[in-house]
Amino acid sequence: MPDSDLRAKYGAGAFDAGLKLQPRTFERRVAQRDSLDQHFTKLWLDFAITGMSQRKVLDTRTRLLVLVGQYTMAKSHDALEDTVRATVAAGVPPREILEIILQCLVYGGHTTVEPAIQVFHRVAEELGLLDELRASQLPLDGNDSKRSYEEERKRWHPEDVADPRCADLMERHGWLAVGRGLTLRPRHHLNTLGWQDALDPEWADLWVKFVYQGMYSRGIVDDKTRLLCMVGNCVAIGETTQGRAHMKGAMRNGASPREVMEVILQSSVNFGMPAMLHSLIMFVELVEEAGRLAEIGNPPKRAKTS
Repeated sequence: MPDSDLRAKYGAGAFDAGLKLQPRTFERRVAQRDSLDQHFTKLWLDFAITGMSQRKVLDTRTRLLVLVGQYTMAKSHDALEDTVRATVAAGVPPREILEIILQCLVYGGHTTVEPAIQVFHRVAEELGLLDELRASQLPLDGNDSKRSYEEERKRWHPEDVADPRCADLMERHGWLAVGRGLTLRPRHHLNTLGWQDALDPEWADLWVKFVYQGMYSRGIVDDKTRLLCMVGNCVAIGETTQGRAHMKGAMRNGASPREVMEVILQSSVNFGMPAMLHSLIMFVELVEEAGRLAEIGNPPKRAKTS
């Protein structure tokens, strides 16, 4: 069926929204689905395209960057390419798009990030973005020379500062690495670093300097957005322990409970209802612990069923 007929059949609104999300493949995907099952096609469009993608809880930049991270983690390279193109078209700086891909190295490793870099580089080269990317690079030391011990110390939890392990770990691993962890993971980072340091000090030094002094201190994407993307990444790969930590971290850095919940709900489109629901249950429990249930509608206690 010609694209004009499909547009008339399923509605201009669905097509316009779909082309913004999937500029390279949307029309082909609709045509394929329509040739196989028109009822399914309409259900998919109503839910995923004119439904979920049009919700306004997250701004366009955040919603698209979350998708970039999720497609990277899921190794869904066709969808990643489409989303990179859509995100550039939406006016998001290419450096921010690349940063979300690079941040996936922490949880996905090189086997996940390397093919995503190839996808991004190909699109950036085609769109003439490489000069802009070269000009916007961080210096070799990242942001180390710009960071201030006095300013960052103001954000550390008093219990962490008073902990005798704090000074010892800073002396051996440096305040730039340990301090960033204290900012992002108060009353937790010293436990994690101390445990790894006891197991293997050399490994602990490599880990904390790469992850906290390095990747988590780059500052290319603000912490609120970066952590919302991390929540989405964790849903995509079914990582609940770190997912819970990043839900808390996102709210600690300015995300509302409703925004965090929206990342989880949006994940249902690409990663299924069970993954979404599992994360949602965990998130509601976390919000209840924080005394913030009113911000997500004061849901009743969820009945446990077999």
